[in-house]
Amino acid sequence: MHTEYSESENVIRRLHEITQSYDKGFDFQMHALIQLGLERFNLDIGILAQVEGDTYTIRHCICPEYMPLMPGNAFEFGMTYCAVTCESNGVVAIEHVGNSDILGSHPAYRHFGLESYIAIPIHVGGVTWGTLNFSSPAPYPRAFKAIDIDSLQLMASWIEVELVRRMQENQLRELNVKLKEMASIDPLTQLMNRHAFIDKLSRYVDHFRRSKQQEAALLLIDIDSFKGLNDTYGHLLGDKVLVEFAKVITANLRSYDVVARYGGEEFVIWLVDTDRAGIEVVCDRLMSGLDNLALVDEKLTASIGICHLQTRPVAENALSQFVKPAQMIDAMVARAGQALCQAKANGNARYAFCNAEPVYLDTLS
Repeated sequence: MHTEYSESENVIRRLHEITQSYDKGFDFQMHALIQLGLERFNLDIGILAQVEGDTYTIRHCICPEYMPLMPGNAFEFGMTYCAVTCESNGVVAIEHVGNSDILGSHPAYRHFGLESYIAIPIHVGGVTWGTLNFSSPAPYPRAFKAIDIDSLQLMASWIEVELVRRMQENQLRELNVKLKEMASIDPLTQLMNRHAFIDKLSRYVDHFRRSKQQEAALLLIDIDSFKGLNDTYGHLLGDKVLVEFAKVITANLRSYDVVARYGGEEFVIWLVDTDRAGIEVVCDRLMSGLDNLALVDEKLTASIGICHLQTRPVAENALSQFVKPAQMIDAMVARAGQALCQAKANGNARYAFCNAEPVYLDTLS
């Protein structure tokens, strides 16, 4: 009785050490857990396998050279001993498979010839996830004892808890990503919203102002007479116009340009490494694309205000490096807004630059 107690105590102590080693990672813990099982049962092969449909896939294993199994190896589930283990819904412990009514005639016995086998199903969320199993080609020299069953159940219990914890962590990470996306994406157009645009543009501007002799532009776009459009056709049609125009904008920009819904019927674009001729090409394409939507009887138009920027060597205005990007962005938007007002004052359906020549970025400070 004292020996049995000592064996149980040793298993619990080792299991506690393994399960507390979170800083070493799940792979390390599983390797140590399987090693513990091999030592406890004095068997040669230890496997944690996942069952998905008809496929049995090894996730973690320790095997001798004569049995070259490795994580990722997959087998037909019905051809494994674990198919019987999962059906039993409890521990299966067989000392001599060849003499067993349960596994003696099983295809896996004829294929692998494993004589001793002890395994338990792993359940996650009430569903069978897979099995933890240990085996050997040699018959087991003694009967499996109660402590063997208890040890296997303890190991399986920890694996189940850990799998659930890892699953919940993954779900939490995915949820956080979705929440972050929701916080930065305009739900109607699926473009960035103003807050996300300003945040991203701050990083762009910080990099841009350290560049030499480069050009860029901030475009502020407003769909003309949008209120009248809503009053005439209703807000559902107005929303559709915004959605379709957002697609037009995205289709006519490069992957590294930045676009956002700035608010209401306004959009904002940051064009990277673009001269005046390139800016005009983009504006013409956007206005033409809006006109071709043909969502209403009348022609859809937009006006665009442009703040065209250029950098120059830092030495010419070193103090500008101490100006926060947010201040520069406010100044860009203000100038583009003034140009937008000028375009509308000139009759809508046109674009206007805030200056005849590019504005030096450092002058915005």
